[in-house]
Amino acid sequence: MRVLVAGMGSAIGTNIALRVAQDPAVEALAGFDLEPPRRWIPQADFQFARPRDAARVSEIVARFKPTVVVHAWVFEPRARSSPGQARSRTIAGTEALLGACAKVESVERFVARSSTSIYGRGRATPACPTVETAVRPTSTFGEIVARVEDRVCTVAEQIGASYTAVRVAPVMASNLANPLGRFLLLPVVPVPLTSRRFGVVHLGDAVRVIARAATHQGPTDLLEGPINVMAADPVTPMGAVTIGRRPGLPVLPVAFRAGRLLGELPGTPIPEHIAELLSRGGVVEPSDTEALLGQPLRRSTPDAIRDLYSAGRLIKIDVERLVGAR
Repeated sequence: MRVLVAGMGSAIGTNIALRVAQDPAVEALAGFDLEPPRRWIPQADFQFARPRDAARVSEIVARFKPTVVVHAWVFEPRARSSPGQARSRTIAGTEALLGACAKVESVERFVARSSTSIYGRGRATPACPTVETAVRPTSTFGEIVARVEDRVCTVAEQIGASYTAVRVAPVMASNLANPLGRFLLLPVVPVPLTSRRFGVVHLGDAVRVIARAATHQGPTDLLEGPINVMAADPVTPMGAVTIGRRPGLPVLPVAFRAGRLLGELPGTPIPEHIAELLSRGGVVEPSDTEALLGQPLRRSTPDAIRDLYSAGRLIKIDVERLVGAR
């Protein structure tokens, strides 16, 4: 098995590569991105590539000849890119990657990192979408991942490869910078007054599922199509803030969505998909990853949020210990 990870420089991409490298069935591992991996991966052959440099991407793919391609080159608005950059980089990178894969005859499986934002939060969207629910994105990120899924599925059918889209809820971890995490870490958190809940998934669980989908050696029929990945026990926005012991500033959901751009002032912008999540809820019916992949989710939504808030406390404890030692 020869695995190529597109987007290895992101936190998610790096951790996917680390997990894939541990599988004895993987004989070779390679990846590329705008930035280097967050950790050294001795088993991986990493190359720098830009999303718009199709020739460079084609050269990497042609030389490596992957049998499995993990498409994690998906830019979330306000994570590593502005909304406009996220859209253009993801679309250009997807076209470059798929165009290169269509030219080689080695690819047998695609695994795409997607998002539960793909379902949208419009009036026709059910309260708890399943993998059978129609895709109706109502945010930039939702439109981005819908475009990625459509293109990967089309190319997979053309070359006779299998295809899995892993639709993850917002990913949480103490060492992961993303729009929702930065918002919840504000000293005072504006909280929409709503009883609607949202779920997240811990970084460790998300990458384990994606990596297992890539290296799974059983029947691929059950993995064909999308998989929803969301941790158990969703919380309300006030519940999330309470977990972190942050003071919440209650606001009406409509006012919260209308005033989300004010987050630009303290340097914590709130993109559309996060504003939707907090004001309209963000719960999906999770797929049974234990039955499909033998990979159950280990942490609940409250556990993942606690890990997000643990970063500051761990630093404070270490500093106090150092001062005490002196």
